[in-house]
Amino acid sequence: MEVPSIKDSGPVGAGAKRAVAFGGGGVWFIAWMLGYATGLREGSVDLSQADVTVGTSAGSVVGAAIKSGRLNAMTGAFEALGSQHGTLTGATGAPSQLRAQKIMAGTTAITAESLQAIGRAAMASRNSPVADHKALLHTLIGSTVWPEGHYTTATDCYTGESLLVNESSGLSIEDACSASSSLPGAIGPTWLGDRLCMDGGVSHSSTHAEVLQGASFVLILGMFDFKAAPPEHVNPSFGLAERVAPGTAGREAAALHAAGSTVHVAIAAPDPDTDFLSPATIAPAFAVGKQRGIEDAATISPHWH
Repeated sequence: MEVPSIKDSGPVGAGAKRAVAFGGGGVWFIAWMLGYATGLREGSVDLSQADVTVGTSAGSVVGAAIKSGRLNAMTGAFEALGSQHGTLTGATGAPSQLRAQKIMAGTTAITAESLQAIGRAAMASRNSPVADHKALLHTLIGSTVWPEGHYTTATDCYTGESLLVNESSGLSIEDACSASSSLPGAIGPTWLGDRLCMDGGVSHSSTHAEVLQGASFVLILGMFDFKAAPPEHVNPSFGLAERVAPGTAGREAAALHAAGSTVHVAIAAPDPDTDFLSPATIAPAFAVGKQRGIEDAATISPHWH
């Protein structure tokens, strides 16, 4: 089974009225997106009604749960993890893990060669069993059924290609979300058919909103915009595309707009000193996201209904 690359898949937004790109960003951003969706729903914008969604890394899981009508269930399951200590990844500080993290942190250009270098390090990283990660994802998603209209992204470790996965792939939703969130030096990689894959955000984009071209309205949820708000320093484990080429979400939004879509971009912009993998960040991130969702609902609602 060969999962197609995004460049071979073509846009999936044609004919859609409402589309959402759920971006990547770790535990913190999962909580923020859950809060944002909750706040929007209080303003009568229900993201489960989106015709098509694409999720990358953290967004693959959030999008799957929301499209399945399980926003409340995932929120409850995720909040229950907030009392745990440490992180929710398999990062143990093993030399092979640190090597993968160092290579990713030192990447200064997004090319096939640089992504392949990260991919080699990801494949050679001694992480916890992928089955453990899939079990956690199953708890969060709460269903083995692919949500209709939901796509996930991943990156082929060997070729560096960005991949697009949906129900037609014949793969399980847990496999798809596991691959999309297989952070080099911490989780995975995960097999998708005959491709060994790492995090979909280890690529030119952390949202892959470009695949939603053709939709009437596109909502892009991103973690960072280093062009609009340049940070003094960054966490090199997150926002690879944004760190290398700031303003990725804005460029994607401009391209979608030029193709005829109305676009709303919501950037979370957390403090860069945040431990984005810590369960302790879940409650405060959810609260911040919810308030932002309440504020944005009035702007989004006319395009949603």
